[in-house]
Amino acid sequence: MADIDLRIEVNGLAEALRTLQKVDPELRKEVVRGMKQAASPIENAARSVIPAAKPLTNWYNWRGGWDQAQVRKGVKVAFRGGRVRGEERDVFPLLTLRQTNAAGAIYDIAGRSFPGRGSEGAARGRAMVDKLGQDGRPSRYMWPAVERNMTTVTGELESVIETVSNRITAELER
Repeated sequence: MADIDLRIEVNGLAEALRTLQKVDPELRKEVVRGMKQAASPIENAARSVIPAAKPLTNWYNWRGGWDQAQVRKGVKVAFRGGRVRGEERDVFPLLTLRQTNAAGAIYDIAGRSFPGRGSEGAARGRAMVDKLGQDGRPSRYMWPAVERNMTTVTGELESVIETVSNRITAELER
């Protein structure tokens, strides 16, 4: 996969969102909704490539199992809005793409961790990862969806932030 810079630098956004929460919580909610809407192409792209057929033959037999509708429903864009430990004070991720369905998360990311780990089921785990590897490397659908749509989403996010900034400036100038 290609290297891609996923940072959008907007000076003062963290402080503006904190202030907005105090001054006009409804406007802040509107901003968050706008940002999530801007990221919907990523959500839709990830959902569209989830296979209908179960990736492993026995996935209907365990609690939760493979249900394409539930796996698609589990793909969500969430507003993060908080600081990440170790990051600069005003640097934080705006949005995260999450998979809240266990089967979907396993399908997407299985095999990503250190391959040399051993456990009592290591041979079965390797077999599972090898089988899932036929559909590609981890991340099988979440990261590729981000890569394909990042330019569009970045432009939309910048537009949302600019719109809100202009609206706040106009209110302050009254």
